[in-house]
Amino acid sequence: IELRSQMTLASLQAGLAFSNASLGAVHAMAHSLGGLLDLPHGECNALLLNHVVDFNYPEAIERYGKIGEAMGLAPHSMTGQNAKKAILNKIHDLKVEVGITKTLGQRGATLADIPILAQKALKDPCMVTNPRLPSQRDIEVIYEEAL
Repeated sequence: IELRSQMTLASLQAGLAFSNASLGAVHAMAHSLGGLLDLPHGECNALLLNHVVDFNYPEAIERYGKIGEAMGLAPHSMTGQNAKKAILNKIHDLKVEVGITKTLGQRGATLADIPILAQKALKDPCMVTNPRLPSQRDIEVIYEEAL
């Protein structure tokens, strides 16, 4: 009973943290993707992460700079495009390190799935906190790049 109590408390605390975080497009897109393909939510997030960072980067350069620093990079000493590229490369390397090496297409998504995935992602509450307001076509392009 004590261990179950602690797990329940941990679950509650995670939910409270999610409610106060700005999850954005990665999570919104991962929700619809995971629902379609019956994939783990964390894997869906990882499959999309670098593509969404690439899209959002112009609107959140400082935030991504802090993330780059936390990953051991020195993005503030680089030019804008080099900093973005270094951060995206580091995300790619982390994905490979944990075994996330497949594309959306290799996990079962098709070009025909993209319009409905994008429609659902745009309606997801997590999208409200994305640093850059995407259009339907923006979301479709991100999914297409992840194929």
